[in-house]
Amino acid sequence: MEESAKSCQEELSALKKEYEDFVYIVSHDIKTPMRAISNITTWIEDDLGPDAGEDILNNFTLLKNRVGRLENMLNALLELSRVNRTEMELYEVNFPKMVEECIASLDHGVNVKFHVNYNLSNENCITLGKKLNKVVFNLLDNAVRFHNKEIKNVFVDVSENESDYEIKISDDGPGIAEEMRNKIFAIFYTVNSKDVLDSTGAGLTISSKIVEMVGGKIHYTPGINNGSIFQINWPKIISLKN
Repeated sequence: MEESAKSCQEELSALKKEYEDFVYIVSHDIKTPMRAISNITTWIEDDLGPDAGEDILNNFTLLKNRVGRLENMLNALLELSRVNRTEMELYEVNFPKMVEECIASLDHGVNVKFHVNYNLSNENCITLGKKLNKVVFNLLDNAVRFHNKEIKNVFVDVSENESDYEIKISDDGPGIAEEMRNKIFAIFYTVNSKDVLDSTGAGLTISSKIVEMVGGKIHYTPGINNGSIFQINWPKIISLKN
């Protein structure tokens, strides 16, 4: 029985490595012709000059945008495949500083109001800092990016219990329709059309995989007045899961 279990585990590990190598190779090999398409499109535009009609120029712009989107999706796929292979360093993280840096890195205007609250016995912890930073940034970015009101309120609440840190990131935006909630962690799924709002739809997938890897939990609940609440339970003691 033990030999059978060991054999299954070895086979699973081999399949996982094969998948990750495949994603890595395909992502890199596809990028070269994609960039060539974008470059050739630009050269044709330059050759046509002012003789090109408006419809032709619009189609060139559309083509380059589609190539750019495809490259972003490949980058996200590559990042997803390498979640448990890169940025695995443990170091001390200060929660207020980390959240402040994530907010500063966001592309947001003055119409976004952040409300941050901490209820911690110690604001520092030893953890996979870059992974935690990635998850918090992705959720903050979603809260801002998909908000539909003139004044956008985003709330960050960080507390703790005996075994983990509880991080809630919520907003007063449009929320997510009930029939779509079971899809939001799927790769490349977006609630809004990608033509309406440019997004790869990979941020929540990557965040979910990171949280699962460290032995934590992430889930969505609707806000009281619409809006969205994403809660992360990040363990104080990291137990890596393959």
